[in-house]
Amino acid sequence: MKIASSAAVRAAEQQLFAQGRISSLQLMDRVIARLVELFRPGRSELADFHPEHIIVAAGKGNNAGNAIGLAAALRLPVTLLSTCPPDQLSPDTRAQLAHIPAELLNRQAPEPRPNTLLIDGLLGSGASGPLREPIRSLARQLNRLRIASPRSLTLAIDIPTGLDADTGRPDPDAIRADISCPIGCVKPGMLRDGAEQCVGRLLPIPLPEISIAEDPSSGQAPRAVADLDLMRGWLPSRPRNSYKNSIGRIALIAGSPGMIGAAQLAAEAALHAGAGLISLHCPRSIYPILAARIAAEIMVQPIDSIADIREPQARALLIGPGLGTALSQSEKNALRQLAEQFPGTVVLDADGLNIAAADHWQPRPNWILTPHPGEMRRLLPGAPNDRLETALLYRRQHSATLLLKGARSLIVGDEGIIYNSSGGPCMANGGQGDVLSGVITALAAQGLSPQRAAALGAWACGQSALLSQTRRGLPPAVTPGEVSRGIGEALAMLPGA
Repeated sequence: MKIASSAAVRAAEQQLFAQGRISSLQLMDRVIARLVELFRPGRSELADFHPEHIIVAAGKGNNAGNAIGLAAALRLPVTLLSTCPPDQLSPDTRAQLAHIPAELLNRQAPEPRPNTLLIDGLLGSGASGPLREPIRSLARQLNRLRIASPRSLTLAIDIPTGLDADTGRPDPDAIRADISCPIGCVKPGMLRDGAEQCVGRLLPIPLPEISIAEDPSSGQAPRAVADLDLMRGWLPSRPRNSYKNSIGRIALIAGSPGMIGAAQLAAEAALHAGAGLISLHCPRSIYPILAARIAAEIMVQPIDSIADIREPQARALLIGPGLGTALSQSEKNALRQLAEQFPGTVVLDADGLNIAAADHWQPRPNWILTPHPGEMRRLLPGAPNDRLETALLYRRQHSATLLLKGARSLIVGDEGIIYNSSGGPCMANGGQGDVLSGVITALAAQGLSPQRAAALGAWACGQSALLSQTRRGLPPAVTPGEVSRGIGEALAMLPGA
């Protein structure tokens, strides 16, 4: 999905209405229908959540209409917290309110109850500045209900109330949503560092009815959020005469004493992501243990020196998971030479990044770098605190694709800036980066460009984690092994996959 300012979205909507192609009420009905789809049985997004009643916090405008319309369509008891009497609502919002049967509508002060869906429809993305009364009081009330209601879920329509759509600055009483559904376009403020505390998980609601063109005079790189629409057709279909070498062979240089698991996680993730053949080069000292425990489909090659590695048929090369930094300088030089001369895609992760930073490697256009913030500081000393500024600064200095990890990982490359929309705090454990690097390497070997391989890899890992979390009843953590084993299911969600 595209990223655009709230003003650009409003202008596109007004142009649509002025042309007479659709009314504001008709557009609202279409938005509501797409919101309802998130709750349909069989949809993975909210398959684990079964609300028993709904609390809607509504303002006067059409964002309130979206919230009230969703509540009406779900046919559950509704408590309405409104800033005004019904006759002061916008006409379209009054039309949605009329769809809630009187016997399901309650206007009394709500009590915390389990399995509550709390819908934030107080303000839309056009609002800015500090919250005013009575909006502030209702926002506080909704946040308190979220904390006090077991197994509740807070859903923000378009953008959480109190979060600036353009800057990402939150009001102290901004809504803390579990899920935000930006309509038409993702607003840039939702992607700024720290905004995830209010935004939660992004589930964009596409509006193909409105068209927002890129402004070539802005001087900004194109920006988008990775979702199923954006990634449509990225993963090539496999011809019926496919065989292991035609799908893509990859090579990994990974593992060292004490970090065998990193090599195993990366290689097995590549297997689950569809690599045709996998060669894992590891120190001879760990070969017996690694070969005995790793998946049988992976060819483990013991080496005495990096200079001994020959992979003329490999399409992608991964350097780094569990490699360690205690290599001799001659070994580091051989590693650098191998990376610089490799004709396919090179993925640098973990200790591959640390070695590259220490020895001042110059990344090439066919390289993908996957640092977390600590590794990024080693690659770019004195980098800004802002992740977006850091990524853009690095990209101006180097031509490689950069995947900068974080709560909303961002991928900077030839197609501009892509933000990941999947994943969550359940992935905050060791080994997730090893899985990610293996998946990216496998996708690159299947023909994806470096930036698309990185973006799809990040999305697939995050989506796999969410699917696993849903199946297991929302545990606090999902292990890297679970993420790896679910990669195929996540990739199968892609249109055309």
